Amino acid sequence: MKKIFISALLLCSSAIGFAQLVNIQSIDKVTLPQGVTVDKAILSPDGSFAVISQNEKGGIYRLDLATNAIKTISTTGNPFELKIANDGTVIFRESKTAENKLRYTSLKAVTPRGVETTLANPTRNLQGFAVQGNSVMTVDNNKLSAKGLNGAAAVKFPVASINKGQLCINGKVISPNGREGASYLWPSISPNGTKVCYYLATKGCYVANIDGSNPIFLGVIRAARWLNDLTVVGMHDIDNGTVVTSSKLVAASIDGKTTQDITVKESFAMFPSTNGNKIAYSTPMGDMFIINLK
Repeated sequence: MKKIFISALLLCSSAIGFAQLVNIQSIDKVTLPQGVTVDKAILSPDGSFAVISQNEKGGIYRLDLATNAIKTISTTGNPFELKIANDGTVIFRESKTAENKLRYTSLKAVTPRGVETTLANPTRNLQGFAVQGNSVMTVDNNKLSAKGLNGAAAVKFPVASINKGQLCINGKVISPNGREGASYLWPSISPNGTKVCYYLATKGCYVANIDGSNPIFLGVIRAARWLNDLTVVGMHDIDNGTVVTSSKLVAASIDGKTTQDITVKESFAMFPSTNGNKIAYSTPMGDMFIINLK
């Protein structure tokens, strides 16, 4: 990876207050194989690889961050909402249209050695899934199920999902800001399982208790992900109705009192992924960067 030293062009100090939510050591631009452009990137828990989707190309791919070697995981896997278990297994949705013209979604898992298994059979209503350690929780037609990966014991934990625009926990609607006319996006549960982060269309990013109580506004931060139990990282992007004209990464404390610009708008930083020690992001131009944290 080619290192880009921290500069005023890329990094900003706290926008509100003086507390630094994110302490940055360096930013690396990932050297991509020839012809590869990144649309979205998700970091593995140990930071050794990322799962990427490519601009104008379907499927998902494993990118080794030490060797920059790329390997196909699935040509039909959906890059949205995919997760990576502690052992490196990649879990993702796969949708196909059946003979009856209806679309069905299954949940697949591919190990680091390329062994594929089906965790949830094709269904019309796979509402959501979550991964913790080496366990997978799914919500299908409001029914919960837990599965351990590769011999691991199954562990139950909360699952956030969206059903008909409403925010659900374990299949039950909680919609902290109400249901009428509300559309919820990008749900994510904190590592300790006590909070849920989400985006309310036309309003912004919020954090609420897992039961939906006490919603707190964090700002216009899209596609937010948890850096730790007290901080989320997301993007603040602006477009002209056709293309993105600027985008920066923003960190916010869950009490809504402190925000910090991690990059400036000219960086075009979008769709962050975190593993606690690093933050990955992509740009509309197909580049990928990794922010190393102190």
